[in-house]
Amino acid sequence: MTYPAPGGARARRRQALRRTRPAVTTIVLDMGGVVIPTLFERVRFPSFPSGPFSDAARPDADYAKVEKGEMQERDYWARLAARHPELDIGALWRDCSVVREEVTGLLRRIGGRMRVTAFTNDMSHWFGPDWPARFPVLREFDTILEASVLGVLKPDPAAFRAAAQALGEEPRRCLFVDDLAANLDGAAAIGMRTQLFDVRDAPGSMARIAASLGLPPATAARRVFAVPRGPEVIGR
Repeated sequence: MTYPAPGGARARRRQALRRTRPAVTTIVLDMGGVVIPTLFERVRFPSFPSGPFSDAARPDADYAKVEKGEMQERDYWARLAARHPELDIGALWRDCSVVREEVTGLLRRIGGRMRVTAFTNDMSHWFGPDWPARFPVLREFDTILEASVLGVLKPDPAAFRAAAQALGEEPRRCLFVDDLAANLDGAAAIGMRTQLFDVRDAPGSMARIAASLGLPPATAARRVFAVPRGPEVIGR
């Protein structure tokens, strides 16, 4: 009678553990556009641009540059303010920002199955350094990252590399969600999984994210990575 070598048994156990470990252990959500709606969804002034809702009848050439990674969003809003001094962009962000219902629903469905991280370029620019306190839902997140303080902005791949290092996570274990394709390209460049959030179809976008994560329709579950005192804010 022959017996399998111990090394073979260990290899099979390691393979079994790899099969049971989820492919994604951290979901990384952009703030403006994903967690909170864009101003294009919330502001209805006649002079306000169309952004991602633009079409041939109402083009927005500057925002097309943002989508391609050729212009930072902060610069886009600065140009708009220069053209329309009657618009206080900072006040609009502060007055119009709410958390998407779809985000709170996603958090319930995740139910502790993975770590939840917010990754913004520069929310402090609009809301001040204590901006996380404005959004109570962020207490349900495990980590908050701000690229402007980490030293490099999205869509630069270095921003995502710094984020992964701050999280102590392998990029391939992260799913990054953003409403700008250029930012997804930066994340994919270092090996992160990516999912586009289409602001024109927020419910459909969240449904696709949940499906890609294999989430059940559960409404409550124990948080695996719960941080009782709130999220760790990296980059204040």
